[in-house]
Amino acid sequence: MDLIDKLIKENAEVAGRMNRLDEFMHTDEYNRLSDKEQRLMIIQYNAMQVYANVLLQRIDEIKERL
Repeated sequence: MDLIDKLIKENAEVAGRMNRLDEFMHTDEYNRLSDKEQRLMIIQYNAMQVYANVLLQRIDEIKERL
């Protein structure tokens, strides 16, 4: 259970970062960034989504074994 708790906590942290990044991507400051930097932030956000999804899959996999 300790591992599940760690993964749940990590997933919550990633979700928080994603929310903050998403909020930033809807600001004038974001719009003033170069096109390349905006694209990189979108790629970063997408990578965070994949990472969060993998964490959830790992949690589910561990729960199935219990």
